[in-house]
Amino acid sequence: MADAGSFEERIRTRSSPLVRKLAAEHGVALGALSGSGIAGRVTRRDLEAYLAARPAAAAATVPPAPTPGASMHAPAGVEAHGPAPTPWPGDRVEPMSKIRRLTADHMAQAKRTAAHVTSFFEVDLTRVARIRAAMRKDFEAQAGQKLTYLPFILQAVCRQLKRHPVMNAAVAGTDIIFRAPVNLGIAVALEPTGLIVPVLKRADELSLTGLARGANDLAARARGKKLAPADVTEATFTITNPGVFGSLFGTPIIPVGTTAILGIGAIEKRAKVVTGPDGEDTIAIRTCAYFSCSFDHRVVDGADADRFMADLKQSLEAIPEGGY
Repeated sequence: MADAGSFEERIRTRSSPLVRKLAAEHGVALGALSGSGIAGRVTRRDLEAYLAARPAAAAATVPPAPTPGASMHAPAGVEAHGPAPTPWPGDRVEPMSKIRRLTADHMAQAKRTAAHVTSFFEVDLTRVARIRAAMRKDFEAQAGQKLTYLPFILQAVCRQLKRHPVMNAAVAGTDIIFRAPVNLGIAVALEPTGLIVPVLKRADELSLTGLARGANDLAARARGKKLAPADVTEATFTITNPGVFGSLFGTPIIPVGTTAILGIGAIEKRAKVVTGPDGEDTIAIRTCAYFSCSFDHRVVDGADADRFMADLKQSLEAIPEGGY
């Protein structure tokens, strides 16, 4: 047998990066294998043959994969840690549905991939509320669509993503892909449980009416289980709205393939200090919400994310009559 420091031993244990990665994932020591490559170098075929022949009992010692869950705070995911729980007497065990399993895998991957940081801003939506109230009756009569706050927010987000392209990007190794279209993923909660993120394609090309129709259509088809596979792919930025359930704010998780996600908290009336034209301070009732932005710190600096959020806040607080 070759010495531990011999040329043959070094060649055998210094296989390709792919083989070393596979070996590490399966807990295999390459030095213990006899390879078919140069000087006994272990090839991928050698490793796959060894894994196929390894007794099932050995594989059973590998810890089970985590089974994370979803929420409106985390459409991209969370990852569980620690030993797998076992049922107790009286517990009910229910297998995950297919959509839950797919969501769980995507969520765990998203949490492992991006370097998550979250920033919070309070946004005064009083002007949006006033414009919405003035437009609502005629809009719903003409468009046949319910007018919520969401289309105003979607429109403002599209405008700011064009000004801050790193927030509408993807990371590919050491490259940053700045996406040309703005495809907005909009998280939709399903009943009784579950979550799906249909995508409003080229949202930056739509009017306020188009955004309302598109968002309402995707939500209705999501709840009716009528989405096509193309409806849930190619998001460049995601918006999640846990505020519909009363949540003030959260730290949403960034979906794989994007660099940021916006969370919208509950929209509610709050007492705020307002400075008048003569510099006097008064207490006023304002319609406000907390917005949170989780961003991938690998490529998005805190200053970039905060500039995006500051511009989004200003855009909504000074929105023109009828939207942009």
